[in-house]
Amino acid sequence: MRSFLLSGLLLTALCLGSPASAQSGATERSADIVPGRYLLVYRNGVIPQDANAHIQAAGGHVIERHSRFGISTVEVPNRTISPRAAERPDSETGDAAVIASLKAQPGVAYVLHDRLVKGHGLRIRAIPDPVFSVSVGAGAFDTYYNSPQGWAVRQVGGYGGDIPGGPAHGPWNVTRGKGVRIAILDSGVDASHPDLAPNLALNLSEVNPAEMPSVCDDGTPQDQDGHGTWTASLAGAALGPGTGKMVGVAPSATILNIKVLERMPAATGADDMARCNAGEATGLMSWVIQGIDDAITNKADIISMSLGTIVDLSTGDGAGLKAVFDQVTAAAARAGIVLVAAAGNSATNLSDPQYIELPAQAQNVLAVVASTNPDCRENVVPGSACVSGPVSLAYYSNYGAPLNAVAAPGGSYPSGGDMVVSGWVRGACSSGIPGTVSGLPSTSGHSFGCFDVGHAEYVQAIGTSASAPLVAGAAALLRAAHPDWDAATTINYLRTVALPADSSLQFPQVTVGQAFSVP
Repeated sequence: MRSFLLSGLLLTALCLGSPASAQSGATERSADIVPGRYLLVYRNGVIPQDANAHIQAAGGHVIERHSRFGISTVEVPNRTISPRAAERPDSETGDAAVIASLKAQPGVAYVLHDRLVKGHGLRIRAIPDPVFSVSVGAGAFDTYYNSPQGWAVRQVGGYGGDIPGGPAHGPWNVTRGKGVRIAILDSGVDASHPDLAPNLALNLSEVNPAEMPSVCDDGTPQDQDGHGTWTASLAGAALGPGTGKMVGVAPSATILNIKVLERMPAATGADDMARCNAGEATGLMSWVIQGIDDAITNKADIISMSLGTIVDLSTGDGAGLKAVFDQVTAAAARAGIVLVAAAGNSATNLSDPQYIELPAQAQNVLAVVASTNPDCRENVVPGSACVSGPVSLAYYSNYGAPLNAVAAPGGSYPSGGDMVVSGWVRGACSSGIPGTVSGLPSTSGHSFGCFDVGHAEYVQAIGTSASAPLVAGAAALLRAAHPDWDAATTINYLRTVALPADSSLQFPQVTVGQAFSVP
């Protein structure tokens, strides 16, 4: 569940979790199964031609054949699908009998529950219009990059080319990512946003409201949560006059919007409006799997995923899900795609081998933890002012050696002012369905857009959801400069040029600033 900072008023603060509370959170998230939906994994990665008929004869319905991976998503009718997982034992639900029946079908190796995945929650802050801009030539543009709050993009290597706001020379003297395709698997992208429209080449949604209904979101590719637009802008918001007020790390890269999350209502609230305002971006693992398939089909070079769930490897289901994701991400890597995923925001120590974060800990995926702003040392005491200090692991970030993660800006408190030094990360946000105003979609002419602040174009926020797309943008710069590199080479080089881990940040810190030969 998100907590929010609005107009400088702290409503809820996230406390650092103890090991006990972290384990409790892992257990809770690992229980997010979706009743009535199953992933059928076929032997040798091959789905028999007559598989659909066999599943139908067994009382099931094939929703999607992920033929590339040898996986089918199957629904068994008359089993209620809820946006919040049922946690009843098999003996009460007959679930074991259903799984046994599905597993008995020709070619099926094993059967898993489909599960919920969520966009890693952010703490957000609405932003008023800026008062100054970058000025190159005759026009003024990209205000936020030319402010202290452009720090996160600059820190990973988004600077150069004499663009005001960062060092004059840097990666942008060599490339700004042109020709590289970054797939954003998230809650959608605001296709009308001036920061993203120039670079947007694909709008596709794997969200099916019939499979998981939501009163908050119509399932179209347009972002009705804000999470996806925010992450996309950090990776590849456009540069130049008429392109909004943000600049992403790879401002000339192509963005592929693949929606796999929808705004789902919170469990409690006075009415639908209140529940949707407090809701969060949620999807299904099967949608994420299909989203990765879409990215391969549409020739993505990079996949950015600021989403996930914790699974318990001590269960057969958990171990199976790890194997499934390894199979899917290995196929993407063979296609040359660099996969980047956020490590998560529950302050969980993932050193316990029983629990892992997926997709961040799947094979061939580069996991990213959140780091802080060196100009605004972390201080979670309300009302604290920014003071420079060492870069550290953000208080909310998941961590642990098994992640094998790199670090990139996620931000932290203090929040700072609107245009001055801040620990928070600036990003674009969504105005919902074009031609609507903020509100419940069931009311004509209304839609949700930017978290719970209405149809806002920009927000400040903190979370590992920033860290992943920033690294995706850095990877895009490397791929643009070295189009012959495969996924493993790109990831290894990101690690090679990263700042080494130290006592304050025990993960290598991504920066590609020194990776380019500039005048």
